[in-house]
Amino acid sequence: MVRRALFLISDTGGGHRSAAAAITAALDEIATPTFEHQIEDVAAHCAFPLTQLGMAYSAALRFAPPVYGALYYATNGRRRYRALVRFCEPLYRERLRDLFLSYKPDVIVSVHPLLNHAALRARADARMMHIPLVTVITDLGKVHESWLTPEADAIVVPAREVYERALSRGVPPSRLRMLGQPIHPKFEDVRASKAELRRQLGLPQDAFVTLLMAGGEGGGKLLPTTLALAKSGLDTFLIVVCGRNAALQTKLEELAPTFNMRTRVHGYTDAIPSLMRAADLLVTKAGPGSLAEANVAQIPVVVYDYVPGQERGNIDFVRRNGIGVVALHINEAVGAVKRLRDHPEELATMRARQAEVAPHHSARRIARLIAQITTEGSLPADGVLYQPLPAVASL
Repeated sequence: MVRRALFLISDTGGGHRSAAAAITAALDEIATPTFEHQIEDVAAHCAFPLTQLGMAYSAALRFAPPVYGALYYATNGRRRYRALVRFCEPLYRERLRDLFLSYKPDVIVSVHPLLNHAALRARADARMMHIPLVTVITDLGKVHESWLTPEADAIVVPAREVYERALSRGVPPSRLRMLGQPIHPKFEDVRASKAELRRQLGLPQDAFVTLLMAGGEGGGKLLPTTLALAKSGLDTFLIVVCGRNAALQTKLEELAPTFNMRTRVHGYTDAIPSLMRAADLLVTKAGPGSLAEANVAQIPVVVYDYVPGQERGNIDFVRRNGIGVVALHINEAVGAVKRLRDHPEELATMRARQAEVAPHHSARRIARLIAQITTEGSLPADGVLYQPLPAVASL
């Protein structure tokens, strides 16, 4: 029997869609039960102004990050968030209910913090209380109040800090599962050695390779950080991934021949799993997905930027676990790359720490949890913190 899984996201940045895509890829590997799935940007089912949520998010991060951070903290409290829910509810309630009624899901999966309470309300309106709702938290540290919905049938958390935060906000331990940050299975399925990957990618075997990214949108401080590294004259081969920022890709491709180091520029690419395994150091903003992918690839990180509010906990996660360096000023980031380039023993220590905190098989574990709750209707009330992954032939 085919089961239907409905994933709720908002295209505010690329991380939530990437997390949903990672889980659906893992669902496709499951033989029994088989799943069909649909990823819905809920903003498309809302009334104005929520229809502009993605555009407003991008504009806020590009032109006024402190304003976005202030809004994040202003809504991060039980009473304040409930007031926000009451204000927004009329803008989505009927349309989200109609989405549930038309798709007829067997399980609903929320991968965005603002959609958990919305999904609960719409589920009740559609008289689908028998359909399980799974929340997959994709932030680290002291997560926003909107993530923590005790009424969800299961809540997947990426790390112990989030688990403890959920407990403190009244989430029953029987509904919590610490399964790691959902990253695409392809990041764990890379089998080639670093030397083999460099041959495949056309990278120099003897160079110190630095991979520079800024998430799927390729914004923020990516341009000035690239230029600062290029002018530094460091002995490194630089790979810059611009994501969907085609204008930046074109600009850097024009400038690259003038740089003081060998540089390769990419746009949006599916080669990130191989690039991470082939490189020596990742310079990135503090996106939780990128950090989790880096841990699996065991490539130490220099964090040079973050989204105010929601990614602050990710910075603390990097520092606390010793998986990289936080350098939020451009000159500091260049200095961190130079220091790590000259001290391979530091890189080795960071890689060892990454091996300990890496979310092994996270998307596959989450997919099996979804299959379990869809088949059985609820989770066993046993308070299990960590759910082992059953052996499957594909692993």
